[in-house]
Amino acid sequence: MRWRFEESDTTVAVDGGWVVLRNSDLLPDALIGDLDSCEALDQIREDFPELEISHIMDPDTTDFEKAIKWVETHTQTTELIILGGVGKRSDHFLSNLLVSLRIDPTWSVVFDDDSEWISRVSPSSSLLLGGRKGTTLSILPLVPCDGVSSKGLKWELTNESLSPDSKFSQSNLCTSDEVEISCASGNLFVILSKRL
Repeated sequence: MRWRFEESDTTVAVDGGWVVLRNSDLLPDALIGDLDSCEALDQIREDFPELEISHIMDPDTTDFEKAIKWVETHTQTTELIILGGVGKRSDHFLSNLLVSLRIDPTWSVVFDDDSEWISRVSPSSSLLLGGRKGTTLSILPLVPCDGVSSKGLKWELTNESLSPDSKFSQSNLCTSDEVEISCASGNLFVILSKRL
């Protein structure tokens, strides 16, 4: 987490992410969400006056959606790295994936976790992986995707159509240290195991 923090132009704590960052002695640029997981909000304001706090009480949006909107309006980013977005609850994780389908398709969107790394691939944002020979990965569409192609995998895809109700590529294998995955339409997720 520390090196991700140090390499980022802007860091955002989303609700309970505040506790994780503070326990690591890291101060984000902003704290966003309904903040139901943050105790003593007045104390946080007093202790960290430079921290931008967006306390948004909107039951119709998730904290992740609130954070994405803040990032869209307050930064010029083209790369979004989400730590903790896989989380401990499957409903939160699945809703995060669904929300990420709506993020600007030109952005690189990555969920990074201790055990796996998940990247969204869109027609405007293909994936180039380096140094992962021997690693297992899966290519999963949550919506229909056409023109899906790969290079550097054991079971290559060439202009394939993938969708949740027909075909996807689970437990494929990187056979090269240079892997490319792209699609002509739709959005898909590449899930890469961090364990060889």
